[in-house]
Amino acid sequence: MGLRNGVETKILRLAAFAFLGFAALARGQGGNPELVAQAKKEGALVWYTTLSVPEAKQFADAFEKQFPFVKVEIFRSGAGVIANRILSEYSAKNYRFDIVQGISSRGVIPALRRKEIIGRYESPEYKFVASDLKDKEGYWSAMYVNTIVLAYNTRMVKPEEAPKTYDDLLKPTWKGKKILNDTENFAWFDGLLKYWGRDKGLAYFRRLAQQEQVFQRGSRGRIQLVVAGEFPLTIAYGPHVQSYVTQGAPIDWAPLEPVVFVLDTVSVAHRPPHPSAARLLIDFLFSKGSQLKLRELNRIPSRVDVDPDPPRLFRGFRRVAQDIEDEKLSEAVDLFREIFGLPAG
Repeated sequence: MGLRNGVETKILRLAAFAFLGFAALARGQGGNPELVAQAKKEGALVWYTTLSVPEAKQFADAFEKQFPFVKVEIFRSGAGVIANRILSEYSAKNYRFDIVQGISSRGVIPALRRKEIIGRYESPEYKFVASDLKDKEGYWSAMYVNTIVLAYNTRMVKPEEAPKTYDDLLKPTWKGKKILNDTENFAWFDGLLKYWGRDKGLAYFRRLAQQEQVFQRGSRGRIQLVVAGEFPLTIAYGPHVQSYVTQGAPIDWAPLEPVVFVLDTVSVAHRPPHPSAARLLIDFLFSKGSQLKLRELNRIPSRVDVDPDPPRLFRGFRRVAQDIEDEKLSEAVDLFREIFGLPAG
């Protein structure tokens, strides 16, 4: 019991040290003097996010240490709930949120821009963000990204036998409830359709459907099933898989090329109640200190001067970004469900 308490105390101390280091680095970032002066008058901001509450609070607390005159209010939910909420609020002329993060997976970014729900902001930190991870007009930029890769149980599949290409998934070896996929893997499906072309892409996915995949929602849950040996393969987020690799679990992953990746974007509201504080928070989230913190949290940072851990999470392979500007994502959703025999959502 004493050993366990000692280990827990050490972990808490390390966590506290990491947070203090993050906060100290963040304080060193400073801030635009004009924004700081206006933010002092505003005194608050409202952040809609899909980050977990503990993670969002780490960033909010560090931000408030740097700018103690600004109180951050967090509303956390899933991407669909947040997207519907801000659409309803603006329809009712209830301009409540200042920045929104994490909703790009819902295919709503073009509509939010057209309806003047999100606005433009060119953060000075965006110069460190790769060109394929930000909007050239300043309506959004990726705070971090998630790659979609193939994970496999290393006790069930030898590395040399693991699929290396998408065509490898079509081999008879992987037929019969051996591939675990996501019921909402729409960005992956749409990205490959556009990369390969509609005819080639549809032909491929119809062949993949004959492999009798099993579908389940949630990247981490599917990875856990592969770790447990329930399935040999799953298609999941690379950083999620890597966190289990780092822990020594019997799992590894391969980047089937092209690797589709999902953008987790940040946008400022078109009518932010606290415009200067909102811009300060965006600058903060894209600062090197915050991006290093994202790396600690097993994310792939968007800044080119902050490598993911390990770098192979986003380096050394052909990649294709999720098309968040496509308002016809619903067509890809319907096709995905039709081809794989999934019920409508």
